[in-house]
Amino acid sequence: MATALLVRVNYVDATHEYVGHNADYITMDLTNDYLIWSKLLADLMTHEPTSDELNAAAEIIDPAVNVIVAKCLLMDYSHNVGGSYYTHLVKGMSENEKYVFCFSFDGPTATEPQLEAWDSSAHTTYVKNVLGAGYPANSMLKGICTTISLPGDGWPGIALAGGSNVILLNNGSGALTVAKDLYANLKIVIPAAYVTPAAETFVKTIRYTYF
Repeated sequence: MATALLVRVNYVDATHEYVGHNADYITMDLTNDYLIWSKLLADLMTHEPTSDELNAAAEIIDPAVNVIVAKCLLMDYSHNVGGSYYTHLVKGMSENEKYVFCFSFDGPTATEPQLEAWDSSAHTTYVKNVLGAGYPANSMLKGICTTISLPGDGWPGIALAGGSNVILLNNGSGALTVAKDLYANLKIVIPAAYVTPAAETFVKTIRYTYF
């Protein structure tokens, strides 16, 4: 039987793991839900934001210093009430927090699950600005495995892009032998004086095989 994966985000308290604190997490509907990295504006918290609202909430490139995108929001179609949809602030994103993004596997795997980033679900290119414009080491999307420990203050993370610059979600310990929750933290860091402003979408993928 195939090992299934559920992706969850913590929107209450990033010091709480999923086990024992289920209510702190929202399980994403991977067909409809998505994540938004932006500054936090009240307009983004009550409905699905428009392009104009997202532009108004965009981080501004700084000529002097790198800019960490301030917030990550979950656009939550899967828990709509009466046709109304809401965004939720993802707790602990970019901070020294362990339980932010949770990947729940319901059984063993044949390979260690790894987190990747691509331009689209075709998983063939990583040429968007946010993913390094073809150079994985320059990707603005940084990630770190937090399954075992806190990431540390100011954690640098791995620049995620393509099938080589990835995060091993079991902390490099290999395939899963039993059902297990794995964790990671993510952030987007815009380089100082970056010459190309952009509003881009990209795809985060968990790759694993099973018996």
